[in-house]
Parts: sequence; C-alpha cells; structure tokens
Amino acid sequence: MNAFERLLNFSDSEKAEKGVLHTPAEIAQQPETWAKTLVMLHDRRDDILSFMISSGLVGDREAVLVLTGAGSSEFVGTAVCSILRRALNREVMSVPTTHLVTHPRAALVPWHSYVIVSFARSGNSPESIATFDFIRKVQPSARHMVITCNRDGGLAQRAGNDPESFLIVLPDETNDRSLVMTSSFSTMAFTAAGVAHIRSLVKFGKVSEKIQRAARRITGEYGDLLSDFARKDFSRACFLGSDTLWGTMEECQLKLLEMTEGRIAARFDSYLGLRHGPRVFVNDDCVVVAALSSDPVVRRYEMDLLRELKHKRQGCGTLVVCDHATKEISEVATHIIELFPDEEPVEDCFRVMTDVVVGQVLATFKSLDLGLKPDNPSTTGVINRVVQGVVIYDTQELP
Repeated sequence: MNAFERLLNFSDSEKAEKGVLHTPAEIAQQPETWAKTLVMLHDRRDDILSFMISSGLVGDREAVLVLTGAGSSEFVGTAVCSILRRALNREVMSVPTTHLVTHPRAALVPWHSYVIVSFARSGNSPESIATFDFIRKVQPSARHMVITCNRDGGLAQRAGNDPESFLIVLPDETNDRSLVMTSSFSTMAFTAAGVAHIRSLVKFGKVSEKIQRAARRITGEYGDLLSDFARKDFSRACFLGSDTLWGTMEECQLKLLEMTEGRIAARFDSYLGLRHGPRVFVNDDCVVVAALSSDPVVRRYEMDLLRELKHKRQGCGTLVVCDHATKEISEVATHIIELFPDEEPVEDCFRVMTDVVVGQVLATFKSLDLGLKPDNPSTTGVINRVVQGVVIYDTQELP
C-alpha cells in the first residue's frame, strides 16, 4: 500500500483529524466519474448533437465558441480550447466570467453568432450567474451550454428554464465537498472533450479507457514518489506544459497554492515562455513540475529547456510527467511518472485529465507536509468553496 492509498484507508476519525475525509477520495474516484459521464454522453448523444447543429457548432452555420468559468472552472476552458478547436473546426476562446461580468460588451462583438459554454462546480458563484444574465441582455442571440456538477445550483436552474440553453449535469459525486476542485475539474474537462467528439464516441471511449488506466497508475503506483517529492524542502514550484498541458499546469499551480494556503509560491508557464524573464522564478528553493509532450517536435523545445535548467543548476528538483521514460528524460529529472509505459499514448490534448491528477496528489501531500488539512486548508478563511463578497452591478453601468 503506497502513501496515497494509506490516506484512503485511514479510519473516519483519522481522516477527520487530518482533514482528508473528502479530497483523496475525490481524487481517486475520477476514472469512475469519467466512465459514468461517458455513458451519459452516449445516452444524450442525439440531443447534444441536435443542439450543436442548431447553434452552429456543427454543420453549415458557424458560431464562435466561448468557454467561461471562474478559477478552476475557467482553467477547464483554457485547457480544452485546443481539443474543441481541432474537433469542431470552429474559433474557440476562453474568457473568464470575471472578465465577462466587468466587460461583457468588450468580450463579444455585436451581430456575431456565439455559443457560450459555462463550466461550474456549484453554479452558485455570483459571476457565473451574472455572466449568464448579462449575456442574455447584451448578446440575446447567443446560445448557452451549461456543464455543471450541481443540479440544484443557480446556473443549472437558469439553464434548465431557458429554451435557448442546453444543460449537462454531471454525476452527483463530482460536486466535490472539499474546498478545492478535483474530480469536478477533470470531469468537466472530460465532458467538454466528449461533446467535441460526440460524433465519434466509440473512438473517444478508447481514449477514455487509456486515461482511466493512466490515472489509476498515478494513484496506485506513484503515491510514494509524489509523497517523497512533496517532502522536499521547497518554497516555490514552477509548472510547465505546452498547449493543452499549459492550461492543465495552470490548474496544477492553483491546486498547490490553494492547498498550501499560499505558503508555497507557484506559477505556470510554457517551456519557451519561461525563457522570457520568468525563469528567474526558478531558484534554489524551487521545484519544477514538467508535463512533457508526446509529440517529438514539441518535446525538442521542452528538453532543451530542462537540460539548460540542469546545466545552470536551477531548481532543487524536477518531476517529469511523460508517456514513457527514456535515458534522455532520466538525465534531467529527479522524479519521473510514466503515464503509458506499456501502450501507445493518447494525444497530448487528452492528457488534461491525467496530468492534473499528478498536481492534485502532489498538492495534497504538500498540504499535509505543512501541517494543513487538504479538505479545508485555508486556516484564515481567505478562500471558500463558493466565492463570497462579490457585488454584481447593472450592465448599464459597465463598459
């Protein structure tokens, strides 16, 4: 039994004492929630496809797809942009609700066709609801798809009562009870990928099986490695990824920030982007978490940077997440996680769901290492499960 599995096997009293009643279980359940979601997508395939045709995401009409949410829900959109753009052959952009609430007219061009996809765990954050309402006023022709984990949330209620909207409610267990989002994030990302491939769900099902195996491998084989890496004496962490994995690393850095109450400074970047100034962040107290592309051309750029960081002795440890290890990778990494050591890897765009699990488990262990409780690491109450304190103003007063 590895270190992560031991968290799952604590008694209820031990879990409550350490603050791990929910977070480890919600991380571990992700392969099952993806499988259940795939069944739901099969069951609703015709309705989803009908909405996509009528709204301009499929067929002769062409709509611009806008992905929105706040915090982790925004990062879902950032991470899956490429999946949707490639699969649908449509312009896709990720715009957070925190922008749309303050500048709804600046984000959307009049007389254009839009489909707004809102991601939300609870669907009760003020910005999520306000964005839905504001867009109804400033862009009334826009169609909406809401992907949420809470059937009783305010956003679900609005979408369910709006004939121009399409509501997808995920399995109840994805409405994570922990402060931090884990299975909610990955299952919303999985759903977006499934919607993009709604015309080829059998093929997407094969991808689903592979990423389920990879996620189970992370929690079942690499718990000790991630626990060991978390115990390193570091005060900073730099998460690196390319394209889809860049968006995934954005979520990973947030998990570490949230679950360590900001005691570990974290940032994310692309490999090439880090060279343009931000590499000064990688000092002697900084670890690097590198999601390595399976694309050999992309990997050249990534390996060049990792070799340079090692040559210049930047960082106090490097965790590489890759399809399978090579001698070249072992020369630049202190720790390696292989996602697909014995099978053909999935395309990078589908690794949103796998690589984020690494960040989730790492953040859990670092939270415990600092004496915090992963289920509710904010000892001062600075952050909450649903954002508080936001006052929404009328759109007439906004730019």
